[in-house]
Amino acid sequence: MAEFYGSEMMVPFGPKAITNLCTSFRRDDTKEGDMIETIAHFKDIQKTDPDFFYKVKYDEEDRVVNIFWVDGSAPKAYAEAYHDCISFDTTYMTNMYNMPFTPFIEINRHGQSFMLGCAFVRQELASSFDWVFGAFLEAMDGKPPDNLITDQDGAMRQSIQSIFPTTMHRCCRWHIMKKAQEKVGWLLCRNPGLSDDFKYCVDFSFTIDEFEQNWAGLMMKYEAMTHTHFEKLYEYRSTWVPCYFKHMFFPFLQFTQRSEGFSGVLKRHVIPHNSMLNFIKQYEKIQNHILAKEGCNDYRTEHLEIELWSNFPIERQAYETYTRDLYRMFREEFELIGRYNAFQVGANLFELRPNQEFVAKYGSRNYFVQARVEDGSYLCECCKMDKDAMLCCHILKVFTHLGVDVIPERYMLRRWTPTAVPSASG
Repeated sequence: MAEFYGSEMMVPFGPKAITNLCTSFRRDDTKEGDMIETIAHFKDIQKTDPDFFYKVKYDEEDRVVNIFWVDGSAPKAYAEAYHDCISFDTTYMTNMYNMPFTPFIEINRHGQSFMLGCAFVRQELASSFDWVFGAFLEAMDGKPPDNLITDQDGAMRQSIQSIFPTTMHRCCRWHIMKKAQEKVGWLLCRNPGLSDDFKYCVDFSFTIDEFEQNWAGLMMKYEAMTHTHFEKLYEYRSTWVPCYFKHMFFPFLQFTQRSEGFSGVLKRHVIPHNSMLNFIKQYEKIQNHILAKEGCNDYRTEHLEIELWSNFPIERQAYETYTRDLYRMFREEFELIGRYNAFQVGANLFELRPNQEFVAKYGSRNYFVQARVEDGSYLCECCKMDKDAMLCCHILKVFTHLGVDVIPERYMLRRWTPTAVPSASG
């Protein structure tokens, strides 16, 4: 550099800047080799796991722009039980190639998150997502997910409509609320009570008509909401307000935070600026950790005895049917039956009235349950079963009120049982 500029004093860069530049040169020199080694590693995996799937997209200069891979056990688990609801998120760490990590997250029989497949994409464009979702379909034998939750991305939404036309797509409420807080935080501070009224309107409107009425009342009560981000929220209400997809299956998965939980795991195990091959190997260790935890949960289900909360036969049925973790979730809901009194107000209609001022998760309102005992059909207006995959305390209260001893089989989903994926570990 001194010779080039004529004198060391004339060099316009410091030693550290020059060292960093040389480091970047060396990194660029290794990128092509890193990708070659990564593909070779995938081929080695296929030698021992023929069901392992990977796909790579190259640009016109033969550079890798997208990578997708799926463990060999994932397609079977997906086909047997875990195609009902998936979270897909791109708000992840970005690696040394400026490619965000985009995993497909599902929930297993224990309510535990796991990765069905993973991808790196160079650009977050509709064409990139078309390729990733197409690769996912190819790996999963052409079966699209029943329900899909993502962050709020226009290109992704466009691709989902194209590649997964039959899939119910909803946006992550956490992302929407975070953005809303940034946009209208000042308005919430100036209007005490608006935040609680807004949450009530969203969470406790159980029909579209009810939501529309509550929203109109909200706008009348808080005129300052006019011409603010609240009107933007209303425009795309069908993508995030629960009553618009209350009969869809989103088990314990109201947000992509299930996906984001993996971000913390990745940060503990993966250095983003390391090689792609290093990332893949660290990812394999994380997967092994998840499988080990799943095995531990399987053991607990088979051997761990838990004292039941009551003597009701339906609780014993849940205990003997569900995995231990799901039984615990069932019991938390079942314990709430003591917070309600049941009154029959029609031939097949019951009204559930809280005997306390406020019930956790359900507020202070009454709930109506349709109960067709002869058909084994029960429906609560809260539709919690559809969203969280567990019978709500209102239906469970009607069971105990009527002396129902056996929960109808249709409500005991196999995906929450030890045999969700027959003869497979996960």
